Amino acid sequence: MTESNMNQAERARGQSEPMKLLRMQARLYGRLEELADRQASLVSDEDLNPLMALLSERQHISDELTGVGAKLAPVRQDWSRRRAELGADEQVEADRLIIAIRERLQRILRRDETDARVLSGRKEVVVRALREMPSQQQAISAYRTQGETTRSLDVVEQES
Repeated sequence: MTESNMNQAERARGQSEPMKLLRMQARLYGRLEELADRQASLVSDEDLNPLMALLSERQHISDELTGVGAKLAPVRQDWSRRRAELGADEQVEADRLIIAIRERLQRILRRDETDARVLSGRKEVVVRALREMPSQQQAISAYRTQGETTRSLDVVEQES
């Protein structure tokens, strides 16, 4: 079977390589969006252990997306011709998948920016608290020393 006949057979089954890759990319972005939603919940709950596991899972999916993106690069470079080779139904599906992927990516990025702002705000609160801590510790230590001295004098007076 020639390559042209194989491409026609694949198109007839809806299994052309560009469509397989677009479908895979759409699924991966869907999974990444689900994780971004869970991430937002973990960030708001300040639940760090599950957050770290989730970030690891997101990294794994990002690595898969990088691989799919590399395979799609030649298709994107020649998209007009490659799209024209698709059947009418696949063209519609490809357009729908591309739009869905872009929209998901935008939502993921917005969610990540929001999470980053929340985490950055928390970091600033901790930094401020740590900066204030030495002066608070000194004040508490001075107070304790004074209190301990007073208690010692009280005990001495009571024993006399």
